[in-house]
Amino acid sequence: LPSAGAVAAMGRYSGKTCRLIFMLVLTVGFFVAELVSGYLGNSIALVSDSFNMLSDLISLCVGLSTGRIARRSRRGPRATYGYSRAEAVGALSNAVFLTALCFTIFVEAILRLARPEPIDDAQLVLIVGTLGLAVNLVGLLVFQDWGHGHGSRSDTASSSPKSQKSLLCC
Repeated sequence: LPSAGAVAAMGRYSGKTCRLIFMLVLTVGFFVAELVSGYLGNSIALVSDSFNMLSDLISLCVGLSTGRIARRSRRGPRATYGYSRAEAVGALSNAVFLTALCFTIFVEAILRLARPEPIDDAQLVLIVGTLGLAVNLVGLLVFQDWGHGHGSRSDTASSSPKSQKSLLCC
């Protein structure tokens, strides 16, 4: 059984924060796995997907930090309207990163078309690529109820402040 301190610490996180942390840990693991196996297998597909995972990782970190900034309860007299818009700035920075990543992958793909290279371990590439797809599907399932504002189950279950405070991790 968890200690009282552990339960109290878990109680300060909302379900969304726990989901972000869960996906953050999962994404870090698969970023490293795809990057290493992409270079071992000489696969541009896995290397590019690993950097897509890196983009997801950055998005999750930005989401955690900007969500915390946006929810600050104590705001001094110098606090401005911009604190609540931190998530939009984070999304913009992630979009810039993704654009640069797409350009880099495009250039590498053109170079590979000009000078094709064989894939060293096709079975490794297939297995890790399939597991990467599974991680993306898990992320889709974990975050599928975000953005709904039309009385979905998750909106009605967590609409009152009391139910938000009593919600333990995940």
